[in-house]
Amino acid sequence: MMHKRRIKTSLFAPVLISAVVLFNICVTITTTVATPIAQDIADEEGLSNNNSLIQEASKDAYKARNLRAGRRLQEDTALYLPDYSEGGALHAPAIPRAIAENIAMITDPITPEDTAFFWHIPKAGGSTVKAYYGKCFHLVEATQIGGLFGHDQDEKIDVFPRGDYLYVNVDPSTPQGLEHAKDLGLAESGLADIVFTSYAHGGSKLFNPVHRGRFFAIFRHPMERAASLFYYRQTATWEKVFGFSSTTFEDFLHKGRGEKNWMVRLLTNKFTEKLSGEDLEVAKEVLRTRCVIGLMDQMEESLERFNTYFGWSSPDGDDCKNDLLHGGVNRNPHPKIEVGSEVWNLLYEQNELDIKLYEYAQVLFEEQRALFSYQGTQR
Repeated sequence: MMHKRRIKTSLFAPVLISAVVLFNICVTITTTVATPIAQDIADEEGLSNNNSLIQEASKDAYKARNLRAGRRLQEDTALYLPDYSEGGALHAPAIPRAIAENIAMITDPITPEDTAFFWHIPKAGGSTVKAYYGKCFHLVEATQIGGLFGHDQDEKIDVFPRGDYLYVNVDPSTPQGLEHAKDLGLAESGLADIVFTSYAHGGSKLFNPVHRGRFFAIFRHPMERAASLFYYRQTATWEKVFGFSSTTFEDFLHKGRGEKNWMVRLLTNKFTEKLSGEDLEVAKEVLRTRCVIGLMDQMEESLERFNTYFGWSSPDGDDCKNDLLHGGVNRNPHPKIEVGSEVWNLLYEQNELDIKLYEYAQVLFEEQRALFSYQGTQR
């Protein structure tokens, strides 16, 4: 069932006048020793078993609505871009080529050929984002579900229904799945409204300078995320990860396991190499120039910003959103890490660059507020 994209992104052309914001670019960091990143996880979707098709909406009506929504962006504000020209005081870090060429700048006009590209950081609200846009907005998603039910062997790209959701028949959650999606021409097909993957650099290779990705993500403090991931894996028997139930978090870290600057590694494509302050600056530059920032502790505002940026609106109103935000998806209560504890110190030592990157994402979240007219509840 070939399914043409029903929601087109709208034109986003902010004007560089009046309100400008200076970014804090220079951050001093210490060098840490790197080890291989932890295995990526796939979330439990909790999909319903019925196969009811989503009621089709008028393509023209959606497009018109999204163009109107996109114009809600404040046209008299924009991000201040530092002077990186020859002779300028600042020097832009060289970001990975695939990201530089295939992922659009956040201030570039959005074209119908662009595709929303969500960087799924584990245990940072990604499952909620999938459910929100799949169930409440009826957007076509490219997730790990697309590789199930034998679709990983498909030789032609297509869309299939699963419960209340629509999926493209590719799995971008693994390197092999990304290769398959690229071979089938996922970006060129225009079938996916959103592509979800944890592989920021590898996922960028799905796109090209004509069919670009539009990068956005939800961030969570690395300490909280690491604890959530560990305790989740202790109970997630459906995951292909073993040995978590028989150890404590402290012993787990003492054995050298767990993530070590996961975010910086995925943004710089350095899985095993020793990281440095320069790598942090590269990761920060990717976020500053190409990522619409969301924060897990500001989930409602983050989602509204995404909707405004991409020109998306839900045909189901706010009820669906409220149910998801209040109930959550894939939640796993767990003990909190005490500041100054052995676990806290171990995590900080292993993830100092990620912590600094998260703090920078918080700064960007505040700076990007100038781009949006969101007036919702502040948390």
